[in-house]
Amino acid sequence: MSQRDLAHVLRCLWDRSGGKADIPVAIADVDADIGRGRGDMRTPLNLSALERQGLVVSPNDGAWALTSQGVARIAEDRELSDR
Repeated sequence: MSQRDLAHVLRCLWDRSGGKADIPVAIADVDADIGRGRGDMRTPLNLSALERQGLVVSPNDGAWALTSQGVARIAEDRELSDR
């Protein structure tokens, strides 16, 4: 996945979790939010890069959640961009 796609995924997780850590978001919801539809031929979402950075975890099969580190990073990014 590109860095741009990863940024979109993080924003989706932030929006759907209300900016809170450990709130699972279904992969189908992430796909929909970033514009991937049913039958999309692109590579399936692979959030292992974000997981290695400590920004997300997969609390159960079929979902991802921000970690407290992920929440802090997004909050800092939003503050720096005045959002």
